[in-house]
Amino acid sequence: MKSKRTFLVIVAGTVFASAGLVTGCSTPSMEVDEAVKKIDAALDDTFSAVSPALKRSNGPADITEHANSFTNEPDGEGNVARIDYVRTKVSKSKIAVLAKAVEKHWRAKGYELGHASRKVPTFEYSTPEGVSLTFDVNGDLITIGAAMSDVEYPGHSNIDDGDFPNGLGDIGPVPNVRDPYWSK
Repeated sequence: MKSKRTFLVIVAGTVFASAGLVTGCSTPSMEVDEAVKKIDAALDDTFSAVSPALKRSNGPADITEHANSFTNEPDGEGNVARIDYVRTKVSKSKIAVLAKAVEKHWRAKGYELGHASRKVPTFEYSTPEGVSLTFDVNGDLITIGAAMSDVEYPGHSNIDDGDFPNGLGDIGPVPNVRDPYWSK
């Protein structure tokens, strides 16, 4: 009986240590620049799959620092995220068409559905590389965002300004571009 208990203690200790639970933290999986490249590539790929093409603005890329779940102290990791704003006016009758095109593309790429609401529409998918992608509609504003977790925190939250060097106040009225297909 003693050998079974010893084995279970060793296995449990190994599982907790590998999950980062013994120390209360884990090792960041990548640096900020690599994460930004991955989320930007996922956003570029998504927009390139939509036809006719949409006009968009890249929102700022930011990182939010994690806190250790035991001590509530910063743990050296963060979530990197960027939201792209669709500048093309998409008519109410075409919002569902756009949502279906984006979702079809993400499914074809093998991305995994996280959650969806057909009423709005809004949905989230995850790539095998760990990028979380979201499609969201809020009135006339359509956004497609991307994020990654477990990124090494660089000590500041602003990574780059995207298309908004003076902050999101620069966005002005969005959508602000008419398109013969999407805006009808």
